[in-house]
Amino acid sequence: MKKSAYLFLLFAISIFTSCDTNDDGFYNTVYIDASNLVTFSNQTNYSTGDYFYVQGVIPRLLPEAGQTTPVDIYKTTNGATKIAFSYVIERRINATDWEVVSVNDNQLDIEEGSAQNGAYVYGLCLYNSTNQVYNYRVGFPLTAVGNYRVSFGYNSSSTNSVELRSLSEPKNLVAYIDSSINNLDSSGYFYFNVN
Repeated sequence: MKKSAYLFLLFAISIFTSCDTNDDGFYNTVYIDASNLVTFSNQTNYSTGDYFYVQGVIPRLLPEAGQTTPVDIYKTTNGATKIAFSYVIERRINATDWEVVSVNDNQLDIEEGSAQNGAYVYGLCLYNSTNQVYNYRVGFPLTAVGNYRVSFGYNSSSTNSVELRSLSEPKNLVAYIDSSINNLDSSGYFYFNVN
């Protein structure tokens, strides 16, 4: 009896110690670093009625540091046709405070991709099978005079990059792409004015 209890204890210990605590492995996640996949104008002065455009251009094949072969995003995600990211546009309301600027979705100038606006802009880069690129180009209407800023760290702690995520089907790999943005300040903002 002691021997079977001992064997059961060893079996139980082996079961509990072999559990996978790696969430990335469990959730099928792959991480990629790339530069300047999302851009916007360096223009710092606008007029009311202008649009602030954000553009995403994500090629299907992305070079990966330390690898000789680029990562095929489309193949890796088993055909994900959308890559999501978010950003926030705020307007200064006094010397120290900012408020999120929100507009109706139908006011956005959507040239490529898809976008929804609320507490932040939720953008979708859509896959174009002809040129094999995920594209996004959306203008945010500037309807009031003031000091503005844009940031891309709404869903992350990063200050100098935007995090993009493939909207993969369940059980397929999800690609998380961390893309640096050159024209953000050290706090993760780009400032501009509307006159």
